[in-house]
Amino acid sequence: MDDIKFTTGLTTAQGARVAFRGTPFVERTAPLNQNALWMRWDRNMVVDAYSDMVAELSAIRTAVAMGDMSPLSKYVIAGPDAEAMMDRLIPRDIRKLQVGQIYYAPWCDENGYVVGDGLVFRMDENTFRVSADPGFTWWRQHAEGLDLQVTDITDTYGILTLQGPRSREVLEAATEAGFQELPFSRLAVVTIAGRQVEILRQGFTGEHGYELWVKAEDGPTVWDAVEAAGRPFSIRPAGAWALDVARLEAGLLIVGYDYTSAGPDHGGAGIQASGKFRASPFDLGLGRLVDFKKSDFIGRTALERLSKYGQHRQLVGLEIDWKQIAGTGLESEEPGNLRRVRWYPVPVFGGSVEIGHASSVAWSPTLRKLIGFGHLQQAFGEIGTQVTLRWEDDGTTRDVAARVVALPFHSLRRTASN
Repeated sequence: MDDIKFTTGLTTAQGARVAFRGTPFVERTAPLNQNALWMRWDRNMVVDAYSDMVAELSAIRTAVAMGDMSPLSKYVIAGPDAEAMMDRLIPRDIRKLQVGQIYYAPWCDENGYVVGDGLVFRMDENTFRVSADPGFTWWRQHAEGLDLQVTDITDTYGILTLQGPRSREVLEAATEAGFQELPFSRLAVVTIAGRQVEILRQGFTGEHGYELWVKAEDGPTVWDAVEAAGRPFSIRPAGAWALDVARLEAGLLIVGYDYTSAGPDHGGAGIQASGKFRASPFDLGLGRLVDFKKSDFIGRTALERLSKYGQHRQLVGLEIDWKQIAGTGLESEEPGNLRRVRWYPVPVFGGSVEIGHASSVAWSPTLRKLIGFGHLQQAFGEIGTQVTLRWEDDGTTRDVAARVVALPFHSLRRTASN
């Protein structure tokens, strides 16, 4: 395949429908895709699993892996009114956000429902970036009449995620002028293979790691340099499947799969849950990110009411007795057909009463358990509570026992200093 040119953008014939849209790294990821399995992620196709999902997940947990997160939407909000608008939309105090610092935050509508969640980082006094699910319409609507510009730079940058306990060593080896470790949720600019690369100390796996923001035209060059630097550390590429299981183990949610956006934009997820799965930050375990001491922000009144009266679900972990799911080709040691993350809700019952739902259910190779998120009435949120999932598969419905456990499922190391 060395003589084949993989191009980014839309690959179409005259008058034909879109066939394939790669990322800035597709020239390198496509030849590595031994399974020829791809997953649609928003406007792009990304590798689903390069060879073996379990091995790729193991690299994330025990060594280091590199993955393609380029389809994440990326927006610049810049201008004299940028700070004022961001502070009005984000329930965290944006005025405290320093240049080079990153906030993780949700943003809500007037009813307190989450429109989206993601990373907000400050480039200078009047310039911010947002990395999240698609939300261009949302940001543009709230910019009307203000002295600022909202620019979509999604296709300008690829995101190479470098995750695992040895990720720092790889980055040190890849950078030409040496790499000074970043505190968690900080960013810096480094040089890799003669190209300027923005480094975010972040990630979606629970491990020590980084996101490398690479200019689109530099994608293959930077990929090669990082891969070469990582060889002594047993680096391997990890596809979307392994990254999805890793974020579940780390207790991290995805809009579309774990809750439904209250905003006007289409989602990047291939499956979208119905409107009844809209959620407040308190429903999603994100209440700590709502700062009622700051100035007014969209959704404040509704969120104050939810906080005061506790009218919200509780996000919990669920350990599920997978052996009760009989007759679906299960193997003796582990449920081979449950390794895929279930991207649609499963009803949860306490006795005969429906008390919520489960999302992102999948077998965890790391923990060797079937796990998922529980979105439950608060009375059922105590650790150790026994509940029942109403499991449907191929037209058959089964009641499956589950137990409430603490989140995250996997101990997080991403904020550690080394």
